[in-house]
Amino acid sequence: MTLIFAHSRWMILELLRQPAYTVSTLIFPSLFYLIFAVPESKDIASSNLLLASFSCFANFGVLFLQFGIGISQERTTSWYQFLRTLPLPSYKLILARFISSYVFALLSIGLLIVFAHVYTFISLTATQWMYFFLAHLGLGLIFCLMGLTLGYWAEEKTALPVGNLIYLPLTFAGGLWKPPTVLPESLKTISEYLPTRQYGEVLWAIVNDQKVEIEYLLGLSIYALIFLFLSYIGMSRDYKSRKG
Repeated sequence: MTLIFAHSRWMILELLRQPAYTVSTLIFPSLFYLIFAVPESKDIASSNLLLASFSCFANFGVLFLQFGIGISQERTTSWYQFLRTLPLPSYKLILARFISSYVFALLSIGLLIVFAHVYTFISLTATQWMYFFLAHLGLGLIFCLMGLTLGYWAEEKTALPVGNLIYLPLTFAGGLWKPPTVLPESLKTISEYLPTRQYGEVLWAIVNDQKVEIEYLLGLSIYALIFLFLSYIGMSRDYKSRKG
């Protein structure tokens, strides 16, 4: 664990020294929130729901998009080759990247919460806040695995466009920008099967103080297994190609 946390610390410091990454990661979701969510936050209920939606949007963006693109780009560097020579198992390097990504994801969500308290009527109990963060931490693993899949299957030059082609439609069709009820009719049925919609349903239930439906947790578990399998195949393929 000491090596994992040491590597995580190095990754966090490296990213903090890149203003373009830090600003885009932290500010981008908040700008969307200020533009699209704050004007629609008319009361406590709408404020809570919109914070839940845009916190999912922020968490998904960091853990999938930034995480996946970072891996894809790092694979082409000599530093990546050097890391492979260290007496550190690959899974520990992955765990370290998970931790560093979670740090930035939580910072991004934290900034949203600050704006929510300043500009909206948000009101959650201590128990709801606890489940709110636990849900983001637990379900965020699915999107880490999704990012891992992107990182090991996409090449450096294609990772960003491919990632955006996945990220933006999933956030829109999942109802994270606008409520699912206002989605086009052609998307409403599809939306229910998307991981972003199921993720949103869990957070919406929490902020509404309602029971989380087991079908959404089951669906997200299936997605986690799929992305775990795909990322494992991608990592194995990458290892064999570079070893050869």
